[in-house]
Amino acid sequence: MTDRWMVWGVLVLAGAALGILFYGGLWITVRRLPQIHRPALWMTTSFILRMAGVVGGFYLLMAGDWRRLAALLLGFVPVRLGLLKCLDTHSLPTVS
Repeated sequence: MTDRWMVWGVLVLAGAALGILFYGGLWITVRRLPQIHRPALWMTTSFILRMAGVVGGFYLLMAGDWRRLAALLLGFVPVRLGLLKCLDTHSLPTVS
């Protein structure tokens, strides 16, 4: 019984790690936009790499079980709110 709970806990933590990968990568991408010569290419490449990492991670870790996917999402979704509080969102570049 304890092993089962440990698996679910690890899945939630893995989902949080994937959330940090996705949203942290987005934060880094947006922070670097003012220095990039081709911002559309930069954003598109970042999006494709972030999505590939997250979708691939979800696919491998869920192992075809929707309950495992739910545990992964339970870790993934709250990371956005946590990163918004932790990261300095006021220093983002502004469009003028």
